[in-house]
Amino acid sequence: MTRSFAATLGVLMLVAATGTAAEAQSKPATQPEVVSTPPASAFASLSQGNKRIATALFEAQSTTASGATPMTLEQIAQERRSGRKWGDVFQAMKSQGLIQAETLGQVLGRYDRARHSRS
Repeated sequence: MTRSFAATLGVLMLVAATGTAAEAQSKPATQPEVVSTPPASAFASLSQGNKRIATALFEAQSTTASGATPMTLEQIAQERRSGRKWGDVFQAMKSQGLIQAETLGQVLGRYDRARHSRS
């Protein structure tokens, strides 16, 4: 009698375990909610020092008779984010006639002096 009781109990436990496993599998899995954030602008993702250089280059642009369209602050920042060095960005802008300064150092010096005289 003990043997048949143990066998019956074993079968019941097996059925119960199989039923809960099947029940757990039949529940639909909830998908995590995906929250999309807008990509950060190129300028916003720059460090403070890089923002200073980008702004100095932006403000150093002058309208030219050659008809070159001045770059936006975002375009300048995107050049840096794409891996170009600031010296290369400066040289490209200078070759397009957008900047008249001889060196990037002159651009930064003029920007810093103008910024400090405003404050």
